[in-house]
Amino acid sequence: MEARNLTEKQEIIEAKKLVYEVSFKEQKWEIKPNNPSGLYVKQLPQGKVLWDDYNTVATWLGVFQENTLVGSQRICRRLNGKFELECYHELLDFIREDDLAMESTRFVFAKQYRQSVAVLILLRLLFQIFLENGGYLFTTGFFPNPGKLYVNKFGFTRHEIPFRYYPDDPQEVYLYYLNGYDRPYLRKMISQFETILERKNRIAQNRS
Repeated sequence: MEARNLTEKQEIIEAKKLVYEVSFKEQKWEIKPNNPSGLYVKQLPQGKVLWDDYNTVATWLGVFQENTLVGSQRICRRLNGKFELECYHELLDFIREDDLAMESTRFVFAKQYRQSVAVLILLRLLFQIFLENGGYLFTTGFFPNPGKLYVNKFGFTRHEIPFRYYPDDPQEVYLYYLNGYDRPYLRKMISQFETILERKNRIAQNRS
């Protein structure tokens, strides 16, 4: 199993198809008409995908089981001076003022891989990118699930004030962020991911 930046057009389409399958069909995302980030379901020859304005500034990461994409993540810089979150809610000043900041979205996995090493492999790649580039990384999510996982296992900090993307949203979300300027901490987290992956690999080998 390996994780890498997605550069081929078809690989990126497969990632967008996975987001559609997980976020829209399974998790029942509600897409409001005329939403500020231009999010909608797009029909491509390869199938349906979730599409929005931020695709133009997105870098996609993916994790593969052999040649099959089983998980993906999108990291974005600003579009027209704003992150996607800022289309819906204000951002913390120290992140908004950081020229290297990036927003993480579309963190999804095929159902059978959500409790697998695929999650750690993709996160290891993400942390390696920020170890090289610096900057704050931020995302949003519910609490306690998956928020506790972000904080307790992945090293993110939770901003304590929740918010809603729309006034009529049934559930609040939180902002989570990672300080990409703290290189020793990033190295520590990468080392922890690698230790866990090595241990799980040994267990799998002993069972085979």
